[in-house]
Amino acid sequence: MNMLETRMILPWWLVFDSIVVASVVLFLLKGYLERSRAIKLRRQGFSMPPHHPIVGHIFILAGIMSKLPKDAYPHYLADQLRRTYPDLGPIYYLDAWPFITLTLVVASPATMAQITTAHVLPKFPAIKDFLYPLANGLDLVSMEGQEWKYWRNMFNPGFSASHLMTLVPDIIKETMVFLDILNDHAIKQDVFRMKDLTDNLAMDVIGKVVLDSTLGCQRKSNLMVNALRRQMRWMAFGGEGNPFKQYHPFRPLVHWYNTWQMDRYISPEVDARFELHRAASMSEKSTISAARGRSVIDLTLAAYLKRKDLGSSSEVIDPLFKMIAINQMKLFLFSGHDTTSSTICYVLYLLSLHPHVLSRVRAEHDYILGSIPSQTAARIAEDPSLLNKLSYTTATIKESMRLFPAAFTTRSGETSFTITDPRNGLRYPADPSMLIWLVSHACQHDPSFWPRADDFLPERWLSTEGDELYPTRGAWRPFEHGPRACIGQELSMIELRVVVCLVARAFEISTVYEELDGEAVRRGKRTNGRKVKGVDGERAYQVGKGEPSDHLPCRVKKLMEKGVA
Repeated sequence: MNMLETRMILPWWLVFDSIVVASVVLFLLKGYLERSRAIKLRRQGFSMPPHHPIVGHIFILAGIMSKLPKDAYPHYLADQLRRTYPDLGPIYYLDAWPFITLTLVVASPATMAQITTAHVLPKFPAIKDFLYPLANGLDLVSMEGQEWKYWRNMFNPGFSASHLMTLVPDIIKETMVFLDILNDHAIKQDVFRMKDLTDNLAMDVIGKVVLDSTLGCQRKSNLMVNALRRQMRWMAFGGEGNPFKQYHPFRPLVHWYNTWQMDRYISPEVDARFELHRAASMSEKSTISAARGRSVIDLTLAAYLKRKDLGSSSEVIDPLFKMIAINQMKLFLFSGHDTTSSTICYVLYLLSLHPHVLSRVRAEHDYILGSIPSQTAARIAEDPSLLNKLSYTTATIKESMRLFPAAFTTRSGETSFTITDPRNGLRYPADPSMLIWLVSHACQHDPSFWPRADDFLPERWLSTEGDELYPTRGAWRPFEHGPRACIGQELSMIELRVVVCLVARAFEISTVYEELDGEAVRRGKRTNGRKVKGVDGERAYQVGKGEPSDHLPCRVKKLMEKGVA
């Protein structure tokens, strides 16, 4: 090494300092550009909360979040902004960089329709990253364009309303296990977490529907379901306040192990369904229907083989189909149980709070399903179409979903794409770098679209056009609208009606938040300096992925049938 080379070697600390300085400069430059963009939009007359040139909306958002419980579901933020700034309107920008990119909040039927129906924007990349450990990007949420359209068509037959009606006896069978467990708690007179029970119920139902598999989660542990739930706990959206949660060194290893456990269960199930289809294709026609089964994977496999014109000629399952089927089944198990489970909790919760509504639900069941509750399961199994006659029960479910929607939607903008505010004609830029946040909770709580928006009024769903309570078209969005609306919405509504029919006249359910909060006070616990947690006076506020706080602690009492001593 000559003297010139020696002089060119810089001390390590100088290299490190240079990297730090460069990083700080880039950070400040990025911050300047982000704030400048928001300031420019504000000067052009676009709606947003009061904006600070240095911190943007960070302090405003922090102030609102400080008044909410720390575990409150994110969609409360948009509704609290509306209540704090009534003139903000249902479309506005939020500048919270560096925590999140510039966000366009959309919360009215007319503006949301422009994104989900008139022109379908792509999913926001962060949601795809969030789901990647579960489905490796091979799922209907992550897919876009023609690929999404092709596979959505493949999976659609398994979720058609007419087909799902044939699965009602299976749903009833799993729900009867749920009733047995409720009866066990009624005998013990103990406090239990309703969400834990409904999680297992919904998982057993979705496992039967999509895989024709008896998971048995309600009574015993299931290795595949355990792996799925561990994977859910280790999934990170990217906006976590604790960076260690997002960048945990063991995360990749945990993801790999859980994926291996899930695939080890689902892969043989897919292989078995393929062999049944292949055997059925080579058998007499009279045996085909019985052999092929009625699960989502069965109908999807049949549609795929028909489109590919394979039939019995293929001795080996297509690797691409198998890979996508396995990953999509995992997503169905994840999304198909979690949101429905939360909604079951909220329907039962709201019925317990409103005895007059519960009385009317029970009266409808007496009229449609017969006056003997113990015969309800058999009546519905024999004639599932009875579920479609339960107008008030359905109204109660829809009103529960209006007050407590289980999810929201995020999309990415596109170059030169704008969203028009119908109130004034302003065209809001929605470029690719922005997060487009469609907040169904804010839309469904906005008094501009819902008279007495915070009240539980199932009657609004039975009103006629011209009535004050008649729902604004497109304002009810728990499943979203348009071609990318939730594929499982029919299944969810059927399952919810079955559960309400079997539970409403059999049990009296009451929440015990008072006992829980009293114990917390005695132990010196507080939330945000207050003795009792809540959002706008609601103790069963949504947390986590949209479930009730503290998993809805309950007691249950078994009701005696009329004429039974």
